[in-house]
Amino acid sequence: MIYWLHLAGRRIAAVLPLDFSYGLASAGSWVVYWLWPAGRRNALANLRQILGPAAARQAGPLARRSFRYYGKYLIDMLRQSDRQLKEVERGLVVHGLEHLDAGRADGRGLVLVGGHIGNFDIGGALIGRLGYPAYIITETLHPPRWNALVQATRRECGTRVVDAAASARELLQVLRRNEVLGILVDRPTHQDGSGVPVQFFGAWTRVPAGPATLALRTGAGVVAACVVRVGRHYEVHVSPPLRVERTRDLQADIQGLTQQVMSALEGFIRQYPDQWFMFRPMWPEPSAREAPQPRGAPILREAPASR
Repeated sequence: MIYWLHLAGRRIAAVLPLDFSYGLASAGSWVVYWLWPAGRRNALANLRQILGPAAARQAGPLARRSFRYYGKYLIDMLRQSDRQLKEVERGLVVHGLEHLDAGRADGRGLVLVGGHIGNFDIGGALIGRLGYPAYIITETLHPPRWNALVQATRRECGTRVVDAAASARELLQVLRRNEVLGILVDRPTHQDGSGVPVQFFGAWTRVPAGPATLALRTGAGVVAACVVRVGRHYEVHVSPPLRVERTRDLQADIQGLTQQVMSALEGFIRQYPDQWFMFRPMWPEPSAREAPQPRGAPILREAPASR
């Protein structure tokens, strides 16, 4: 069913005026906000953690805006094409492009870490269009023909994709060619206990350790980035290269680098909280939250993270 809905949505979005499509998405997002109680509760809880007790009353309006922004993101995903990307490029503003060059200066590749902020699909396409040899790790969607449709659309727009189930050897080859490997990391893993513990907006949670593991084992540079909507246009924000420190304690190094990544993403989310599309519980219940594990504790249980 989702394959046919996506296919029909692409054809409809291609002929409707963009503002009209956005209007439909905004109206539909209001309905989804009230008919999807789990997503609404999770968005509100996540925003309250971001805002803190003093500003918790703003969570409701921000959550409703996040649903509207997500509706517009879906419209952009349905319209994604070479023509659409050329329109985006005409109004695109890029902050920190020089950090991509600095991150690759050692010739060992660059791990570009993002989150579910703004429009990560457009971001994946824009990296290549800005002149950087880049691959984006993507999650396998189900059913298979929906996955084939989505990945084919990404490739048609110039995005080179690597399946999340790809072997470590494939990922290492990208970095050894001094290319860019894009990964989304803000996927909470506290429910199954995998990943690495980090402090995020003042509370402990767990996220995948894959990006930091790749960087530490290859010597690749690391930057955080996002692509957000500002008015009718998009802006790219790239952080300065993060410190990739190596000691004799790999597990502690992974935790330290992952903490840097999440702190960088925290800065983006603070600036654009209504464009952080996290409809799952990002943090465990307060009674289940943990302190960081001692140095040397085993924290790796998964392959590199993806969306």
